[in-house]
Amino acid sequence: MSKVHAPRLLLLWAVALAAYSNSFHGGIFFDNIAALIEDPRIQSVTASNIRAILTEGYWHIAPDSGLYRPAATLSYLLNYAVFDNGANPVGYHWVNFVLHGVNVSLVYALGISIFAAPALALALAALWGLHPLLTESVANIVGRADLLEAFGVLAGLLCYIRWSAATGRRRRWWLAALAASQTIGLFSKESALILPALLLVYDLAWSERPSWRARVPAYAAVALPIAAFIYVRIQLHLRTLSAVSHNLGTSTGFWGARFRNLQIVGKSIRLFVWPDHLSPDYSFNAIPKFDWRLSAWEDAQMLIVLAVCLGAVAFALRCRRAWKPMFFFVIFFFVTLAPTAAAVGVMGERFLYVPTVGLVGCLVAAIDALGRRFSSRWPFSPQMAWIALGVACLALAIRTYARNSDWQDELSLWSSAVRAVPGDARAHLNLGNALAKTPGRLPEAIAEFRTAARILPERAHEHYYLGRALAGMPDGAPDAVPEFQAALRIRPDLAEAHLGLGNAFERMPGHLTDAMAEWQAALGSDPDLGEAHYRLGNAFSKIPGRLPDAIAEYQAALVTLPRFAQLHNNLGNAFARSDRMPDAVAEWRAAVQLQPTLVQAHANLGRALARAEGQLPTAISELEAAQRLQPDPRVQALLDQLRRSGKTAH
Repeated sequence: MSKVHAPRLLLLWAVALAAYSNSFHGGIFFDNIAALIEDPRIQSVTASNIRAILTEGYWHIAPDSGLYRPAATLSYLLNYAVFDNGANPVGYHWVNFVLHGVNVSLVYALGISIFAAPALALALAALWGLHPLLTESVANIVGRADLLEAFGVLAGLLCYIRWSAATGRRRRWWLAALAASQTIGLFSKESALILPALLLVYDLAWSERPSWRARVPAYAAVALPIAAFIYVRIQLHLRTLSAVSHNLGTSTGFWGARFRNLQIVGKSIRLFVWPDHLSPDYSFNAIPKFDWRLSAWEDAQMLIVLAVCLGAVAFALRCRRAWKPMFFFVIFFFVTLAPTAAAVGVMGERFLYVPTVGLVGCLVAAIDALGRRFSSRWPFSPQMAWIALGVACLALAIRTYARNSDWQDELSLWSSAVRAVPGDARAHLNLGNALAKTPGRLPEAIAEFRTAARILPERAHEHYYLGRALAGMPDGAPDAVPEFQAALRIRPDLAEAHLGLGNAFERMPGHLTDAMAEWQAALGSDPDLGEAHYRLGNAFSKIPGRLPDAIAEYQAALVTLPRFAQLHNNLGNAFARSDRMPDAVAEWRAAVQLQPTLVQAHANLGRALARAEGQLPTAISELEAAQRLQPDPRVQALLDQLRRSGKTAH
């Protein structure tokens, strides 16, 4: 690192740290729970865990998602087990920030290569590193995949540039580094496949550099990791699933998909220019579906975006010879945005982490050109340019700092999402779930669920969550029933909706038979749904002659709910009524071990042991525990009787 670049890089890291200083205590929630808390593969460094990471999909709880990102998961293993961060989010956030700082440094190095001017490289790296569009990738822990992908792409592009200019043995080292960069990026996130296209863009901009035949080794170096990645995916039988469930625009046909592509590009550019309302989600009607009956304003917007895109590409092609940086960064933006905006048709701020480099590069190139042409005029003087740059960086840093606060917990995140995209049903749904977990805020949750169901009445889950929230209100079961039924009309196989409907019927007098029918329907869709087995067991236990069925249902429930203390207690009751006291005692013991505050289990165990020979002290102890937790005259009477009999025996 030269004396010229070191102070600039230190300044970049310092301002980035200031902008992200409030992100380090953001909680583990949203997708982070599945990736960090519920994934046993990252909890210890063992050969079996590493093998599982390398041979399984990204989401341990959803192996059919089609995502394969072992490098990202190995980085979580590093945090969880090696750094001993466990469920403490601070360490994960620090690793994310360090990766972002490294990427800022790489963008600075890219600016040096493209502009050949340290000042412009500094402007490029500063504006990019502080832009609020990047906060989701940095402040959200599972944004780690985007950070590693960006590292692979940016480092690979720089390695290629260095390889093109190197001679002798150094060329081999740069070639190896290029292959390693592509490997890291690709095995962190699939969209790192864009690297060969970026090499081609660079070659088209600087076509006077080595001949195309001389470039073959470099393209072969990136082709090898790509071939290995595809081979591994085939061997693991992973296939990339379409994002239809998160992208309702894809079901509108060819022209609807093209319309959505334009909307994504237009909204991405708008958020870059004015990042006022940011959201973690732009699906489920956040971007309206295509409709041929568009308003004049919507028609105009689509035409404007189309004209901007076509004009930008045409302008870039015209600049290919005379204004290489502008050509490079315009095409850079469209190439890096294409995998999500065009190929998949989804939008997310995390998908803009790399494309934003292209937009910032265009801005810096334009400012540089204006400065060169009008350098003698007051607004374009070098001093004013640096002042303007400083003001822009300060504004971006302040907005980034404010945006980080949205990523503190579920409630803050989805509250901000609803403000940013009020038409996004998923944002309302997630805010409703966050409110439902907050004591005293269930009525607000119901309002959010109603909004989500109103935006997307054709989706089952919106009705299901509304029904579940209504069922949680006093006397809310009758209101919940129509919502569960609406969900089941849309998704007859939705086991959770059958379960919820059965639970609502159970609370309504005279509807136990209906409740049992729904629980059985739930098990027809999901035979491993433990709560449905438990509820059926409770129902059968109340019906004369059905105790064997109750025991069978309780035992089936234990397969998936082995730590549910009330289940063990109820199974013990059923065993006792079937004259299987040893089995009953074993279940009550399990219940009090799992939940020492479960009064019924202590009392049941105490009564049973009181009748067993040699168990009087233990029986008294259990009954005393029950009495401490919840005084009961009958338990006290039995205690007094046992104590007297104990003294008499003594």
